[in-house]
Amino acid sequence: MTPEEGIKFLALFLFLGGSFWVINPFFRALARRLEGKTTDLQALEQVRDELLGEVDGLRQEVSQLSERLEFTERMLAKQQAEPPRVGPGAR
Repeated sequence: MTPEEGIKFLALFLFLGGSFWVINPFFRALARRLEGKTTDLQALEQVRDELLGEVDGLRQEVSQLSERLEFTERMLAKQQAEPPRVGPGAR
């Protein structure tokens, strides 16, 4: 075998191996579809709805925490703005 033939053989081997590597996922998907193992659209919609419900719950919690933080900030600002009480009515 001459060096030119060796290079041609190596190039052909790499080309066929690369082609198989690129085309393999396509054939796997085709085989799953032929077997009937496609993804269930209803299951995906159910998962999506569950995730959207979780996100809505998290939004409500963040909103409540934001309101509590604002209330606390107002109370602290009010407390710092008032002069300290000294005397019989002081706590």
